Amino acid sequence: MVKYEKLIVEKQPGFVVAVINNPPANALGQPVLRDLNSLLDQCFSDEEVRAIVITGAGEKLFSAGADISEFSAIQDGSTPKISGHDLFLKIENYPKPIIAALQGSAFGGGNELAMSCHLRILSETAKIGLPEVKLGIIPGWGGTQRLPRLIGKTKALEVMITGDPLSAGEALSYGLVNIVVAADKVLDEAKTLAGKLAKGAPIAIREILKAVTQGLNTTIEEGIKLEQGGSAVVFASEDAKEGGMAFFQKRAPQFKGK
Repeated sequence: MVKYEKLIVEKQPGFVVAVINNPPANALGQPVLRDLNSLLDQCFSDEEVRAIVITGAGEKLFSAGADISEFSAIQDGSTPKISGHDLFLKIENYPKPIIAALQGSAFGGGNELAMSCHLRILSETAKIGLPEVKLGIIPGWGGTQRLPRLIGKTKALEVMITGDPLSAGEALSYGLVNIVVAADKVLDEAKTLAGKLAKGAPIAIREILKAVTQGLNTTIEEGIKLEQGGSAVVFASEDAKEGGMAFFQKRAPQFKGK
């Protein structure tokens, strides 16, 4: 793996764990965004990596959001080299599953990063929110679009215009996160899930991610066309043949991503 400035990356069988290491709040400044972008590029072409876990260093915060020291450049009209908008779209449309392991709270851009991931695991003591309105600004990295898609317009508006965070229990009940566990179990849970996904059929997982992510942004008719296209791809794959053989032979399939 390449060297990173603000990420600690650990490669495990079938997946990688990337730890945002930018104390004290794991702010998503340009160094972190660059590292995440490089990580995606690196893992894209690595056939041994079938899933990615993103977490934060420390116990209190996954990430408190954007680096406010960079706000002046934005106000001056400067364009950051790595756009949070573009990076999070890249994550959302990534062909391999990405899991956000929220060992601590996620606010603002930290929440927007988590929402762009495909799955989210949250500590039972953590909170998650979009408090930008309290600073006189709005969520700027896709929060106004992803939150209502995940939890519905009514609750999303309440969260954003009050700026009040959701508890772990609320986040789970509204469908914002998939799993809530004790703080010291978050990373283990994420690794277990990543390992499970790594044993799955990569082509089928890729086509499901594509059909769901792109299909939600179009009509159901166009979404079904995406599904049909994905079906054609997977049924022509060696993995589909292996899956069928394994089923009839009553053994675990060995998917190769071919």
